[in-house]
Amino acid sequence: MRSLLAGAGETRAFGRRLGSLLRPGDWVALTGDLGSGKTTLVSGVVEGIHSGLRSRSPTYVRVELYGESPTIVHADLYRLESAAEWDTLGIEDLAGADAIVLVEWADRALDRLAKERLDLSLRISGEGARELRIVPKGGRWTGIVRAGALDREHWGHALDPRD
Repeated sequence: MRSLLAGAGETRAFGRRLGSLLRPGDWVALTGDLGSGKTTLVSGVVEGIHSGLRSRSPTYVRVELYGESPTIVHADLYRLESAAEWDTLGIEDLAGADAIVLVEWADRALDRLAKERLDLSLRISGEGARELRIVPKGGRWTGIVRAGALDREHWGHALDPRD
């Protein structure tokens, strides 16, 4: 499934919608070039799960935790130098029964991610616009995507006039 996001506001709105669908145990793998909107999408997810909570890019610390019940584990693998380095991050330990895991630059460790997950790929496609490619992995996400729960009609209304 593909969708066009007109800018940061729509990217955050999609993230808020996705956040409303996520539940503990879910993994989301985000890929895309620098500046493609991965961190903006994550900020929407965090807002969608924990209203009023703000996220930040964990590029230098690599892993950030947000909120409780569920805890959001936000990992950024941009600076990952080897697949073996994944083990030092402790993501699998943090991904307990009450956690949602969001991984930016997931293509650097796809073999380490949960098999059942939602893959999101962002690509710059014009002045401020982003193309979002959604690929469900596993039965739960396939059902959600097929049911249209991530279609624009469900998140377009979530645009924040401040964006």
